[in-house]
Amino acid sequence: MRFTSIITIALTFAGVIQSLPIEPRGGGSLYGVTYTARSSSGACQSADEIAASVKSMKSKGINHIRTYSQECDQLPAILDAINSNGGGMTVLAAVWIDGSSNDDNEINTLKSVIKSHDTSPITGILVGNEVIFKNLMSSSELVKKIKTVKGFSNGIRVGTAEMDVTYPTDLMEASDIAAVNIHPYFSQVDVKDALNDVNIRYSNFKKLAHGKSQVFVAEVGWPSQGASYGKAVPSVSNTRTFANALMSSSIPYYFFEWQDSSWKESGIESHFGLLDNIGKSKFAI
Repeated sequence: MRFTSIITIALTFAGVIQSLPIEPRGGGSLYGVTYTARSSSGACQSADEIAASVKSMKSKGINHIRTYSQECDQLPAILDAINSNGGGMTVLAAVWIDGSSNDDNEINTLKSVIKSHDTSPITGILVGNEVIFKNLMSSSELVKKIKTVKGFSNGIRVGTAEMDVTYPTDLMEASDIAAVNIHPYFSQVDVKDALNDVNIRYSNFKKLAHGKSQVFVAEVGWPSQGASYGKAVPSVSNTRTFANALMSSSIPYYFFEWQDSSWKESGIESHFGLLDNIGKSKFAI
């Protein structure tokens, strides 16, 4: 997630909140969570630490994991951890795309993992995160990278994750799956209206997806600390309130994120975790 130029997005959605029905999932746990396989300091977690994280997620009823990259040898470790914990979990694999020479390293690493591991827990592959929003490359360049990954994905569906206002038609057409990042905090809404905001934007995004069978929210969360933004107030209590609201939703989503990321830029983005910077739950999950 990147919050530069986010005011544009906030203005786009400010004032559009209206009542939508909330379809209950009927469970008492979060559907999924985003995970970087890094400690709060930014250091790569070991395979044992990754295994412990995956075990903890499963114990809390969180059975779907979204990743961002191939760094830290995380995908093999996550796949092994899912298997050692009895299966029943899925992972969204990913390659980090930033327009540098590292793009090829990420893609080649993923290709190697797919060749050498049981990929049955992998439900999709995301090529890049907010690449168009960050203006890292054109949509046609990103489409080429998506097609490259499709060439070795062995039937695993491939797409990318973008903001709902930066998803061009050619990118949607090239993707097997449609993944959108939605952060109601930047719609400047009160936390009690946050799920409504997500419902509206997800519903509108599904129309752009042109009937794709797999349409999901790849990032959604609420900060526990930082500056207020309009009616949106960061606090542990509000993060808990929003997480509890999401548990009632039928939308497939990945809560942003598993643990606070103090290694990221200072400000609001480092305070979205379900766990704090020492790995302690901020509230009962």
